[in-house]
Amino acid sequence: MNAISPLGASDLQGWQSRGWALFPGIIGTDELARLRKEADRLWDDQGLFAARGSVPNSPTRSDRLDPFIDLSPPFANLARDARLLAAAGSVLGGEPQLMKDKFIFKPAGSGGYAAHQDGAYWQDLGLELSRFLTAFLFLDDATRENGAVECTSGQHDGLLTEPGVMADPAEDQLSTFATVEAAAGDLLLVHALTPHRSGPNRSTSMRRALAFTYGVDARPDLYSVYQQFRQGSRN
Repeated sequence: MNAISPLGASDLQGWQSRGWALFPGIIGTDELARLRKEADRLWDDQGLFAARGSVPNSPTRSDRLDPFIDLSPPFANLARDARLLAAAGSVLGGEPQLMKDKFIFKPAGSGGYAAHQDGAYWQDLGLELSRFLTAFLFLDDATRENGAVECTSGQHDGLLTEPGVMADPAEDQLSTFATVEAAAGDLLLVHALTPHRSGPNRSTSMRRALAFTYGVDARPDLYSVYQQFRQGSRN
């Protein structure tokens, strides 16, 4: 994995004003090939997707694993890699922890995700949402055709929905979306309150993306805190 260059003042200002930032070329060619091979191994076991595609407060999907790092030592190591933590910490202004993980495979013909704010689904965790983000690490080029992530800018100051309610904002509340096209190996950081979405995959190949949520929180094992919260949401 390539080193993370320190953010300059203009880059940090861009994150603060937009609520998202793209770090190009984080994963090198050789490591990318190894991760794709590991992704192929997971995809070949479709039973995993039947078990892991259903999550609380979200439609069931047949093309995602949530969570998934317990299934793969290489991806578990990547989720807590010092360089990914450095990227998250550079914009969060503290020492981040991993909170959750998700792998979106998005094969040809699969649908997208509606506009949402991630933080709306974590309100009962007692988080300072301004210090949380989701990091999308792309294993394939992400383009407009295959359903790249789309983000609004400057709408990350707070929830756009009723506090205490897990809901997605109405389209008329949202500003213009920017399609964030990225190359395989790029890292996209999205603020926990930035509205984002993605379109369907109209290409002929997959658009695989790992999604790791990081945050700054005083609790020492945020990953376990989230898993307990999630288990409670199922009951």
